[in-house]
Amino acid sequence: MRNVLIIAGEASGDLYGAHLARELKALDSKIEIWGCGGPKMEEAGVELIFSTDEFAVIGFSEILHRLPFFVRALRKMKSLVDERKPAVAVPIDYPGFNLRLASFCAAHGVPVAYYISPQVWAWGWGRVRRIRRVVDRMIVTFPFEEEIYSKENVPVSFAGHPLVEIAKPSIEPEAFRRNHGLPATLPVAGLFPGSRPREVESLLGPMIEAVERLNHPEKRVAGVIGAPAGLDRSLYDRIANSAKIPVVRDETYDLLNASRFAFVASGTMTVEAACLGTPMAIVYRVAPLSWILGRLLVRVPHIGMANLLAGERVVPEFLQGDVTGENLAAAARPWLDDPALCDRIRRKLLAVRDSLGEEGASRRAARLILDTAEGK
Repeated sequence: MRNVLIIAGEASGDLYGAHLARELKALDSKIEIWGCGGPKMEEAGVELIFSTDEFAVIGFSEILHRLPFFVRALRKMKSLVDERKPAVAVPIDYPGFNLRLASFCAAHGVPVAYYISPQVWAWGWGRVRRIRRVVDRMIVTFPFEEEIYSKENVPVSFAGHPLVEIAKPSIEPEAFRRNHGLPATLPVAGLFPGSRPREVESLLGPMIEAVERLNHPEKRVAGVIGAPAGLDRSLYDRIANSAKIPVVRDETYDLLNASRFAFVASGTMTVEAACLGTPMAIVYRVAPLSWILGRLLVRVPHIGMANLLAGERVVPEFLQGDVTGENLAAAARPWLDDPALCDRIRRKLLAVRDSLGEEGASRRAARLILDTAEGK
C-alpha cells in the first residue's frame, strides 16, 4: 500500500492539502496519507504528526524565537521518512521548513512533488537552485510561475488554482444576513484579520476602529468579523471588547459574498476575496525587525496577490504604520457612497479569478503527484 507525505505549515496549506488528500484518495482508495497540517486535512483523513498551530509564525523574529521547535520537528519528520519510506513527498509552500525536509527526502530516494510554489519571484530567489536540485516536479497555481521555473530548468506544471473551485458561497447574501441577524438596509463590511493569533492581535483593532468611524455620526455599515474554525473565540472577544461586532466562524466565503467590501490581512485571503469579486483593503503589519529585513529582500511592487496578478493597484494596501482605523475608513467611504466604483473593482477582481485557470486544480495536482510517485 502506497503512502504519501504532505507537509502544510499554514491555514491556507491545510485547506489546499485537504482538497488534495480527497482527490488522491479518489484516484487511489488504498492510499495512506500522513504529515503535517490542520483540522481540514485531519478531517480529510490525513494522519497528522504536527499541527499547523505549532508551525504558525509571522516574520523573521518570530521564527528565531521558535527555532528550537522547528529543529525538533524537522528531526522527527526525517526519522519518519526513513521509517515509512513514502512513495512521494508533497511539500505545500512553507519553504523555510519544507525545503529542508524536501532535501532530505531527495537524498533518501523519495521523489518530491512540490505543490504551491514558494514565492521565489518576490523574495528568496536563491531558493531556486535548491529547488532545481531536490524537486522532481513543481506544481504551480499561478500562470506566470510556470514560465519562471521553465526558464530555470525546473520540471513544472501549472495545475490552476484550487481556490477557483473552493472559494464559493454556500448561501445567498440575504440568507446570510437572516442567519446572523444583520439588518437588511445596511451594507456589510467583512473583517478578516488573519488566521494566526499574532495577526488578529495586530490587525483586528484598526479594522474595528474603521467600522466605528464609518458609523459616526450615523450607522452606515454592519461590521462582521470572519474567524477561522481553529482560533479561540476569546481572542476576538478581548479585542472587540464593547464594539458589539458579531464574530462568524468558518463562513469565510458566505461572509465575503455578502460584504460590500472587506478589510483583509495580506495573504491567501486576498485571492479568496478576488475569486468572489469583493472589494477590499489589504493590510499587513509585522514586528519591526521582520519589516526591515523584508524591505531589504522583497522585490515586488504590490504586497497583495490580487494586485500582483492584476498587474496594477486594483485595491488599496496599508502596511505597518499606515494600518490605522482612520486610513481604512477613508479607503472604504467611497465604496459606501459610490456603488458604481465597487462594480468596477469587482469586474477587475473577477478578471483575476479568470486568469487562475478552470476548476479541477486539486484533481489535476493529485494526478501529477501520483505520476511523480511512479517516475513519470
